[in-house]
This record gives sequence, structure tokens and C-alpha cells, in this order.
Amino acid sequence: MQDVLQAHVVPYTAMHRNIVFQQDNAIAHSVRYTQQFLEKSNVQVLPRPALSLDLNPIENLWDYLQRRLDSQDHRPQNADDLEHSLQRHWNAIPRHFFTDSSKVVSSMGRRCAAVLEAQGGHTHC
Repeated sequence: MQDVLQAHVVPYTAMHRNIVFQQDNAIAHSVRYTQQFLEKSNVQVLPRPALSLDLNPIENLWDYLQRRLDSQDHRPQNADDLEHSLQRHWNAIPRHFFTDSSKVVSSMGRRCAAVLEAQGGHTHC
């Protein structure tokens, strides 16, 4: 984990001081060692509730890719097959996933309100 952060996140946030790093609360991301590394590296991290997948727009993209993989006639049989399938599906992602007019972005206010109401818990948004 530290290797990825050191190689990619730290240099990028050093060049772009107004960047706030967003991550989920996966165990590898939330362990004290990782948090201390980010703090020591002056990486500003967006604080998040423990069960806040609803607030991470990338989760919708992962779901999209998973549904595409599941709908294939032939499931990947090895790591190379999986990589090829993911690259093919990634390259076919509709543009609206990446624009400000997407449903994910426009629903963020509603999602935040739902997470607040659930006191940081899961919301089904």
C-alpha cells in the first residue's frame, strides 16, 4: 500500500496542493500505519463515515464493470483473461460516467443527506 501511495498519490498531491485524497474505508486504507503515512506525507484526506460506499462515485463505476463481466458469455479463466475483459469494458464505458451531468454526481446531495440520516451507515442510495 505504501509503495502505491509513495509512487502516485504523494507526488501528485505535492504538485496540486488543493487536492483532497478520497479513499474508502477498506482495512488497508484505514489502518493506523496508512493514516500516519498519509499524514506524514502531507496528503489531505477526506474524512468519511465508516460505511460510506454511497458517497464514493467510483463505486458506481466498479458496479458497472462487475455487471459487464457477469454478463459475458465466457467468464475470464485467468488473470490475463480478466485484464483483457476489464480493459475492453473500461474502454467502452459511456461518457456520462465521467461528466458533471451524470446521475451519480447530480445525486450526491441526496446521498449525503441519506448518509447523515443513517448516521454514517449504509443507505441503499
